[in-house]
Amino acid sequence: MRYPIWNELCTETIGAYSLDNLPGCSQVCVSHDLFFESEHRGKGNGKRRHTDRLDAIKELGYDYALCTVDLKNAAQIRILTEAGWQCLAGFISSKTGNHVRIYGRRIEQ
Repeated sequence: MRYPIWNELCTETIGAYSLDNLPGCSQVCVSHDLFFESEHRGKGNGKRRHTDRLDAIKELGYDYALCTVDLKNAAQIRILTEAGWQCLAGFISSKTGNHVRIYGRRIEQ
């Protein structure tokens, strides 16, 4: 399911993300397609809005969350690490050649 990311005043969307079940394991959330509009990048929005995403995952009743991040995205890696996500694995995408890391985090209810 797609979720908008609102600015601080809730007057405009500045990005979005998706949360879906891991096929075959409905208590695991896959967080994906996170983005911010270009004019809202590099301003601390990712860190501020990460808590909102974790709250949504918790409200949906998930026990665990997974996401992937490109190794070049140092800001997202820092946000995930500071929020208690663990790097579970890494690989090189055969489609893009990008170095990708898989992160996971237990969701406390």
